[in-house]
Amino acid sequence: MYCDVHCHINSPELFIEAEDVIQRASDAGVTRILIAGSDFFSSKVAARLSREYKERGVYATVGVHPHDAKTVLGDSLPEELTRLAKNKRVVAIGEAGLDYFYDHSPREVQARVFALQIEWALKIGKPLVIHIREAKPKDAKGMSAMEDALKLLRDTSHGSLMFHCYAGGLKYLPIINELDAYISIGGPVTWTKSDELRQVAAKVPEDRLLCETDSPYLAPKPHRGKINEPAFVRYVYEAIAEARGVDIDYLARAVAENAKRLFGW
Repeated sequence: MYCDVHCHINSPELFIEAEDVIQRASDAGVTRILIAGSDFFSSKVAARLSREYKERGVYATVGVHPHDAKTVLGDSLPEELTRLAKNKRVVAIGEAGLDYFYDHSPREVQARVFALQIEWALKIGKPLVIHIREAKPKDAKGMSAMEDALKLLRDTSHGSLMFHCYAGGLKYLPIINELDAYISIGGPVTWTKSDELRQVAAKVPEDRLLCETDSPYLAPKPHRGKINEPAFVRYVYEAIAEARGVDIDYLARAVAENAKRLFGW
């Protein structure tokens, strides 16, 4: 019934009990789980889990998170990483993008590796899962991760796109709609002070809306502050259904169709 289109069961917090995590998700009505890669190792684990739990509707992405962009040397992605995308259970590339909050990799390096993954996703015909996190409010450089990412996407050819755990507010919604991109919303939509995100959830075109947990991070109410997991994605659906004024079952069917269209599962 429900889809969690972005989670990290390959993370240390969840991998240790992956079997139980996936079972709890199944018990909660989650029929599709997409495990995201962030470097070669986590991508390899995601691909492995997607094979081991294919009967539970588990799939994977493979890619390089902006935090890990500095590990990519030269002008091409490691062959050991690109080979993983040949797995039929790997349905997308990423998560890729720009993260100006932590700056674990230099921003110019993040941009280079993001561009490589845009090209890779286009070449093999798989969707690109995009991570964007803005700089801290007092960042002296005054740069916008979203604006830089959108410029990169506009300057290059691109295929299907999903902005995961969208946090760009209403400002960027028209531009993302112009890109015909999908927007995935996570646990923060349930938080008390997330009024603008709920407004976004109400305005995203129905055929471009997706739901996720980004677990083990960003747990929704009433689990905020605890380890998140795919079973909790229902709270995201409930908050979005309320924001849009629709029945949760109606929303679940729409999101399931969107996920199927984007990922081909």
